[in-house]
Amino acid sequence: MGKQRLVLIGNGMAGVRTAEEILQHGGSRFEIVIIGSEPHLSYNRILLSSVLQGETDWNDVMTKSRSWYEENGITLYTGETAVAINTVKQTVATDQNREIAYDKLIIATGSSPFILPVHGADKEGVYGFRTIDDCRALIKASKRFEKAAVIGAGILGLEAARGLANLGMKVDVIHHSSCIMQNQLDPPASAMLQKELEHQGIHFLLDKDTEAILGRSRAEGVRFKDGTEISADLIVMAAGVRPNIELAKVSGIATNRAIIVSDYMETNIPNVYAVGECAEHNGTVYGLVKPLFEQGKVLARHICGLACAGYQGSIQSAALKMSGIDVFSAGKITEDDSTTAIKLLDEASGVYKKAVFQGDKMAGVILYGDTSGSQRLLESIIKQRDITVVKKELFQSEENSSVAAMALSETICQCNAVSKGAIMEAIQTHGLKTAEEVKGCTNASGSCGGCRPLLEELLLHTAEQDDYVSAAEQPMCTCTSFTEDEVVNEIQIRNLSSVHEVISALGWKNSSGCRICVPAIHYYLKMIRPDIIYEEHEEEMGTIIPQMYGGRTNAEELKRIAEVIEKYQIQEVYMTHHQRLKLAGIKPEYIERVKEELGMPHCPPPQHRIAAVKTCTCGSPQIQTLAADLEKAAESLLIPAKVSIGVSGCLDDCVYASVHDIGLLKVNGGWEIYAGGQGGQHAAPGELLSVADSAEEAGEFMKGLLQYYRETANYLEKVGHWIERAGIIHIREVLFDNGLRGQLIERLEKEKRLAQQETIKGLM
Repeated sequence: MGKQRLVLIGNGMAGVRTAEEILQHGGSRFEIVIIGSEPHLSYNRILLSSVLQGETDWNDVMTKSRSWYEENGITLYTGETAVAINTVKQTVATDQNREIAYDKLIIATGSSPFILPVHGADKEGVYGFRTIDDCRALIKASKRFEKAAVIGAGILGLEAARGLANLGMKVDVIHHSSCIMQNQLDPPASAMLQKELEHQGIHFLLDKDTEAILGRSRAEGVRFKDGTEISADLIVMAAGVRPNIELAKVSGIATNRAIIVSDYMETNIPNVYAVGECAEHNGTVYGLVKPLFEQGKVLARHICGLACAGYQGSIQSAALKMSGIDVFSAGKITEDDSTTAIKLLDEASGVYKKAVFQGDKMAGVILYGDTSGSQRLLESIIKQRDITVVKKELFQSEENSSVAAMALSETICQCNAVSKGAIMEAIQTHGLKTAEEVKGCTNASGSCGGCRPLLEELLLHTAEQDDYVSAAEQPMCTCTSFTEDEVVNEIQIRNLSSVHEVISALGWKNSSGCRICVPAIHYYLKMIRPDIIYEEHEEEMGTIIPQMYGGRTNAEELKRIAEVIEKYQIQEVYMTHHQRLKLAGIKPEYIERVKEELGMPHCPPPQHRIAAVKTCTCGSPQIQTLAADLEKAAESLLIPAKVSIGVSGCLDDCVYASVHDIGLLKVNGGWEIYAGGQGGQHAAPGELLSVADSAEEAGEFMKGLLQYYRETANYLEKVGHWIERAGIIHIREVLFDNGLRGQLIERLEKEKRLAQQETIKGLM
């Protein structure tokens, strides 16, 4: 049986990537013909704005050499346009009077700039910004003229404006909306971006609708519908794009906004497919590179007869490519009745972060000023990670972000779906030294280039490591190859609810687990699923420590304790260093009776609970009240690791508050809050986090700190290690924000109530 002829209309990024996938999966069965209307070989259209801005060379834009087509047996017709498709005879006619028969046909005609239908739009000096020729024309014109107007303040318009400004032109950006990039940013982020671009010399005319292009034969300015005018020597139309579907329409192929396709990119005509910006899937037309590549991957497998899941749509993401300006957004960015949002605004540093959640699942994100965690956050949206996991990534500052902390399975290059592990394997196997070498080997950063900084950081990290598997990427234990982050992710995705389920579902080598993984799984299950009632085990059998909030007691409590000690002949009674009485050596059959007759709450096992707050007896009763309030706020809640808290009300700091995990010290005029201290043989003071004016304010700050630690620390990660990893500056930024701190306290109280309810259920 001879080869089938596969004709591909379109030599752009989506079409050529689909051809690459077909060659990989079964190219030998096809004779491939590509028709490209541009005279150039395949190139990266996304990088044209970087060329205009002077940051990328023309050579970096080209993605395929002529030898690539020849080596893969592809017949290429450049500068030739398909003008008709005969779906009955299965032929394609071109403007060069060529007729090409096909067995399979892929339409990848992309889109064209939308030229506003206004008077004078056809004048000389009016440009689109879509092709190599457009880019070259703008660079050439910038050498002759001084003043430019860009119509449209979306991503493409802003990148064009920045490029023209870099070329020495005075630039006005005209936009019909009151906010720039309104499809990707909310008003706060839009305002911050506009302010920065204005500082760089770009002028904005917002809420303006263009009525006409002024000038005789050549453009000389723009008139708006409100009657105002501006002068301009060069005008760029960047008001969006329109899918190129006329060829499909006249050929009887079903279209709406674009060519309508199935989950396998099939049109309504047998053997005819569409992919990329000219395709419409489930009512959505995608204009970003990652969805187009995902479509191409599905189509290639389907056309090669391989089993595959159909295309299910993509999470849209966008990044602004401008040196010195970091902007990223993905997914759902607007808030409504079905969503909640977490926001961080640091105007002094020029950083804004917003995460949108539907229920407790990540739905969208906006990053301005610090986009270092963008790839991990995008993956969190795709994988629908829980809010408690996402916070760790959202509020991690750039200076503390590290590719070393990423799991090997996490994606570095979203456009080309290249994981950290794949890149590191390529670096190690082939001895790669530069980002360009990595791109050539793995295709990472070969599309939009947004992951280039992360890729360069990974190169540096790999060069510095003898063993490139960092501690963060080590398996949880010898029972499994999964890391802790991966186990947490699998629990959420699969909705696992017991240790046995986790061990079974994830294929543990040891079906019973071990002393390392079983407690860790217990902990993560309870944090992720607080509704689960699971068995608690006291570390010291036969031991009860009656709770005395803030170290305070009274005659009635002491009398009951004494009576119980005498009645049940409890021989071992100690005063703990947390100012509590410890009753030890109680016979197992008497434990429940002792608890009942004491009639007092008792301190829980210390492993994953807040230890009793150690207080200073020199100060005022306010000290004990504050300590009691902290204990009651978190006594029933799980904590990643044992936490010691000291509250001192005297200048001598008699309880050594500063060397506790969390410490509060009364000073003249206020309260100092410390965190990350360490007692024992290698005692060291914690870092000063904040100074509060009142005990109430200090208490709120400490509650917020506790909850943030609970939500973002790893299992068994001490407070000091958590601060070192997350960064003291970042933690301050979160806790100093009244809104964020309030949300943390609200969740702390909600989870405490839930924990208490579950405890009551467990006792019934």
